[in-house]
Amino acid sequence: MPYHLYHVRVELLASTSPTNTWPVMSIEPATEARRHWWRLALLLLVVLPFLPELAISVVGGLAKIGGCVVDQKEVCLIVGVNVSDVVSGLVTAAVVIGSAFAWLGLAAVWLVLCYLAIVRGWAGLAARLLLALLVTVVFALLPYLAPGFAIAPFVNANCQPNEGGVGSCLIFGGNVSSAHHTVILPWLIFAGVPIALGTALACAIVMAIVRARRTRAIKRSARSG
Repeated sequence: MPYHLYHVRVELLASTSPTNTWPVMSIEPATEARRHWWRLALLLLVVLPFLPELAISVVGGLAKIGGCVVDQKEVCLIVGVNVSDVVSGLVTAAVVIGSAFAWLGLAAVWLVLCYLAIVRGWAGLAARLLLALLVTVVFALLPYLAPGFAIAPFVNANCQPNEGGVGSCLIFGGNVSSAHHTVILPWLIFAGVPIALGTALACAIVMAIVRARRTRAIKRSARSG
């Protein structure tokens, strides 16, 4: 083979051969214009799981404003709606969400989404660490405690939630049997805390690896330049 053809062939092979490079995932914050959207996303992620508890407080407050009493015997109606039925449905929703966070591992998925919103929404390391710590604590505990906190103001002589589910729970004149589950739900903290801590640790390791690869890529690019 003539030398010049051999030389061209070697250059072509060198240019098409795969290089030992790794794709680097960006963990940098979004642009200033988009950063507030990520912050809004974090707010929604934190609030959405606790909407039933917030609604319980609102409904109870409206019932009291309408003249109803928590331990009354007659059914409380607001605009023709049975308040106790609404409260019962909201308590059930809160318990289901709390159970899903532990048994279905929803807490891990939710925390990953929160961490992503934090990384993209804030540039400072201190702010990122503080927010990550806060959301980790929130989703390690509150999904299992919040339903009990929400129903606590409505506990009365005719409603004593207990783990055995013994007795009726009359709130605003109707039976809210789902209130008994709010006493059992806190036991899921023993699953929720390890899930939250494990997710936080895994995400921290992934981010450290990504940052290290990015640093190496920048140094390699600087040397080659």
